Amino acid sequence: MAVRPEKFTMRSIARVAFVLIAYSASRACARFSFNTQDLVLLVNDSATLTLTLTDNVPGNTTLILSTNHKDLLTTNISKIEVTNSTGPNVWPIELFGHDAGHDLLKVDAYPASIKSSDAFVRVTLQHSNELALFSVVVGWIYFVAWSISFYPQMYENWRRKSVVGLNFDFIALNLIGFMLYSMFNVGLWIPEIEKDYSARNPRGLNPVQLNDIFFSIHAVFATLITVAQCYFYEKGDQQVSRTAKSIMSFYGLLIAILLVLVYLQKIVWLDFLYYCSYIKLTITLIKYIPQAVMNYKRKSTIGWSIGNIFLDFTGGLLSILQMIINAYNYNDWASVFGDPTKFGLGLLSVIFDILFFLQHYVFYSHRLLFEKKSNKIWKM
Repeated sequence: MAVRPEKFTMRSIARVAFVLIAYSASRACARFSFNTQDLVLLVNDSATLTLTLTDNVPGNTTLILSTNHKDLLTTNISKIEVTNSTGPNVWPIELFGHDAGHDLLKVDAYPASIKSSDAFVRVTLQHSNELALFSVVVGWIYFVAWSISFYPQMYENWRRKSVVGLNFDFIALNLIGFMLYSMFNVGLWIPEIEKDYSARNPRGLNPVQLNDIFFSIHAVFATLITVAQCYFYEKGDQQVSRTAKSIMSFYGLLIAILLVLVYLQKIVWLDFLYYCSYIKLTITLIKYIPQAVMNYKRKSTIGWSIGNIFLDFTGGLLSILQMIINAYNYNDWASVFGDPTKFGLGLLSVIFDILFFLQHYVFYSHRLLFEKKSNKIWKM
């Protein structure tokens, strides 16, 4: 029985298509990956990783291993030839640390149809494990100091049943700043936004940690309590100044414009959050100025809690100390001097705290002594 040419052609095409699809699927499903994507390595030390090939690779494949900085990190092998692999394979890769810093070990597969995007390791090379541990301890201490720094002022307001001496501009700017900071921290944990961040930084980690979210939300909560005290306790003729209202209105306009741009799909939510964080940085730069000026005009720090300043000063100093420890341990001085924003803001806070110390204990200390004596006489 003769086979009609049309049927033969259709069968041939179907068979070829099936073979091509199966071949493509076999190549697409194969991938390379390391047993970890984050590694800490001491200088002049070594570590062994395992590179794993999953599934089969029907053709010949060349793997090229590379690092960004040869003076920091090298490997015992730089090329692996995979020939007609029919199952999972594992290769031990030895790393050698030469100097402190941050590097990336990655694997590129040729032909590129083999998935190797997961085959990378972020390597942190450090001088000392002890310094790294000390840095963590310092970080938690300043985290606690900054977290409880809100409460001395709340206690001072409650004790005096008055907020006279506490500048309302400072409180208003602080509240807006921490609300924006909370939006940024919480936003980067929203799956859709975190996915955008990962797409832009495929081999990076989410910069927001759980303690960042806790601190920022707690800061908003604590500041709201202080705002409530400003309503219920004696405040004299104090109010938010026109200058502060103008600044906050400008920030509000900026945020509204950014929301419109998000709605028009000109920017994504990740961009919006980053712009909010920049606004928060500008608030940190200016928020202490109204309180310092108010103390100068009144020639007094009565009503402004020095306990808050002690804790803020402790947190600021330890924050700078941690940056210096990390810069030495990871040979990353650019994180201190190459990024002036973080270091500059920490230093600026410390400078303002020193000014508040001088106002409290040197310039206007006589007013403080006078109030204490008056309170003693009143109680008698």
